[in-house]
Amino acid sequence: MDFGIFGLVSKTLLKSMNWLKSMLGSYALAIIVLTLIIKSLLWPMQNKSTQSMKRMQLLQPKMTELREKYKDDPTRMNTEVMKLYKDYGVNPLSGCLPMLVQIPIFFGFFTMLGKAVELRNSKFLWVHDLSLPDTIFRLPSVGWPVNILPLVMAGTMLWQMAISPKSGDPMQQRIMMFMPLIFIAFCYNYASALALYWTVQNLFSVAQLYATRNQAAPTLLKVAAPPKRK
Repeated sequence: MDFGIFGLVSKTLLKSMNWLKSMLGSYALAIIVLTLIIKSLLWPMQNKSTQSMKRMQLLQPKMTELREKYKDDPTRMNTEVMKLYKDYGVNPLSGCLPMLVQIPIFFGFFTMLGKAVELRNSKFLWVHDLSLPDTIFRLPSVGWPVNILPLVMAGTMLWQMAISPKSGDPMQQRIMMFMPLIFIAFCYNYASALALYWTVQNLFSVAQLYATRNQAAPTLLKVAAPPKRK
């Protein structure tokens, strides 16, 4: 099978899924366990990202002050905000890094699940076929399908966003706000196995956030400037 640009990722995921199914006897369980394995491997990166976002929260008062001070000079404001990030060693994009790393995995699943004949007629709870959308009924008169898993997936994304530390970067916040809608667009009429994968990874992330919420709060110290060359 030709999996396109994400071929290597898709083939690795397919082989791993088939191996886990041979051990567990269920493709649904194989997808769940495979998701947990992937998320466990990404745990250190996610934890580091969470700590960075907490440091961004601590910078929020200083950033608000700068935005108020230079509200009539956007160029100067952006310059001062970037200087603030540099002074305290904070990377404003670090909160997005785990998501960016998971995008190739998501599209690897997207490509693989659309072509994996193995999933046909595989059942999970109310899902009769993991290779198809989990439509439970269609709305009268308009005929729109009501698919539960993509809606559950969006709900778990909103839950994760609600308990995640809020970064002080407005652009990052706007991007994250649209993520549930973007993922619904990809998953709603696609193989329900894809929504199952993303729902499980969201729930794992929620559990991770609760597990690490009592960690010691990060300190906010200025980064020592490098010594000047003579």
